Amino acid sequence: MGFGDIQAFNIALLAKQVWRLLHHTHSLFYWVYKARYFPNCSFLEAELGHNPSYVWRSLMAARDIIRAASKWKVGDSKKIRVAVDNWLAHKPVFTGEEQPDMLVSELIDEDTGQWNR
Repeated sequence: MGFGDIQAFNIALLAKQVWRLLHHTHSLFYWVYKARYFPNCSFLEAELGHNPSYVWRSLMAARDIIRAASKWKVGDSKKIRVAVDNWLAHKPVFTGEEQPDMLVSELIDEDTGQWNR
């Protein structure tokens, strides 16, 4: 078929399935994998687990590629963690102790919609 790099092509196809898991949450594909591998969290927070299938391992590898190359669109900022999630062009700089569970919404003044300095 003339594929130059079959491994890169495979990762691209797996990344497409990861995209489906992220955006088509009403599909049978999503619900089967959610029930088996990430029943209590989102796909982005899912762990590899104790007895993963070959397909699940492959999807997790492609998920890491998608995660590294994507950025959050802030919106209401109630799900984006300041220190953990990829939402800035650079890694955030903390003047005090880093708080991994701090949300971006905590940095915004609710009354004015401006950054809370």
